[in-house]
Amino acid sequence: MTDNNLRDPNNRNLPPSSPAWDAYPQEQKVCEITEPLCNDHIKVRNYYMARPYNFMMNINQWAEVAENTIEILMAVRFGMEWDMNKVPEINLSDPAFHTRMYIKFHNYVKKHSLKEIPRIVGEFQQTAFKVRFLSTFAIDELLELRNLSKFDQGKEIYSKIGDLKDTFSKLNVVTATRDLAELQKNNGPVHINREMFKKVFNQDYNPKMIQILKDSREYPGDPHNVGKQNLF
Repeated sequence: MTDNNLRDPNNRNLPPSSPAWDAYPQEQKVCEITEPLCNDHIKVRNYYMARPYNFMMNINQWAEVAENTIEILMAVRFGMEWDMNKVPEINLSDPAFHTRMYIKFHNYVKKHSLKEIPRIVGEFQQTAFKVRFLSTFAIDELLELRNLSKFDQGKEIYSKIGDLKDTFSKLNVVTATRDLAELQKNNGPVHINREMFKKVFNQDYNPKMIQILKDSREYPGDPHNVGKQNLF
């Protein structure tokens, strides 16, 4: 898709036909504490219902993000920190809201990618994160592919789900060092950035929201995806 085929970036509503609706954030049961108390049969009160932010990305797009293990781990943790049940429902249909969320994630990656490798790996290998991820961020339900047969869904989705889960089980210092260096060199996310936004929403970042974030100094610009193009 070329930029010439994108919708007007000033649009404030996703069309009903947008593929982004297929990845609408779903409510998940979130565990407040770690194993073994996170168990339906032991203490039900340790759970609450949340709707983690998922960037409206489908399973194919998540598989692309998984090429950088640190970025996908940060994306999952970021998503768990933003419960969409706590924001007005209309926000999820507004590209300006998602522009703000993508920029927030950009800053989140810049901030956390400054940490030392052992600390980052240690954080993501903690039981608390693993349990919370497995009980909260249902990758299996990120996308219902309505245009594929059940057979094709099985081939397409479950292989990617397996790949994504492998990402979490195989994180090591060597891989983390390589992937973190890539994020640092890019000065932000390699995958979940302006280019991904275009793929998901079929339009560019909302110009008014970009200006608001620039005025508040929340958005200094992405040197690879925004700064050099001087669009806004």
